[in-house]
Amino acid sequence: MNPNNVSATVFTHSMKSPIGPLYLAVDRDGAVLRISYTPVHDDLSDFRVEENRYACGELAYQLEEYFQGRLHHFELDVVLEGTDFQMDVWSRVQKIPFGSTMTYGEVAQKVGRKFAAQAVGRAVGINPVPIVIPCHRVVPKSGGLGEYSLSRLDAVRGREIKEFLLELEGVHTGEG
Repeated sequence: MNPNNVSATVFTHSMKSPIGPLYLAVDRDGAVLRISYTPVHDDLSDFRVEENRYACGELAYQLEEYFQGRLHHFELDVVLEGTDFQMDVWSRVQKIPFGSTMTYGEVAQKVGRKFAAQAVGRAVGINPVPIVIPCHRVVPKSGGLGEYSLSRLDAVRGREIKEFLLELEGVHTGEG
C-alpha cells in the first residue's frame, strides 16, 4: 500500500456500531483507507499508525448517520488498491442504490466479464471499505444472502451483518 514511504501516518479509530465495533483508518487528508470488523493494524504495517478519533471524525459521523437511517449515500474520498478487475467491481458496487441489490452475475456483466460471478464474489469479499462500498448489496442469483466479508468474519457472523445492513436499508431478506 505504501512501498516507498514507511513513515507516512495513518490515523485509526474504533467506533461502536449496531453491528459491533468498526475499525477505521484514514490518511492525513481524511481519505478512507479501511473499514474493518477487526483491528486494522496488520493491514497497515507499511505506515506509522496513530490513534486519532478526530482525524476519523467525518467517516465516523457519516457511518453513524447511515446507521440512523439518515444517510443513503456516502460523500467520502476513498483510497483503494487492487487489481483492475477488483477496482472495476468496487466501482460498480458503489453505484448500487441504497435499498437495492444486484446479483454477483449482474455485477460481472456490468464490468464486462459476464462469466465472472465467482471472481466478483472474491472481489467483494476482500473489499477494504465495507458499508461505504456497499458489498452487502451483492447477493446470489439463487436467493438468500450469500457470504459477507469472509476475509474478516466467519460465515455466520458475516451473514448476520449482511442481513442487518440490508434490513436497515429496507431490503427484506427473509433470512431472519
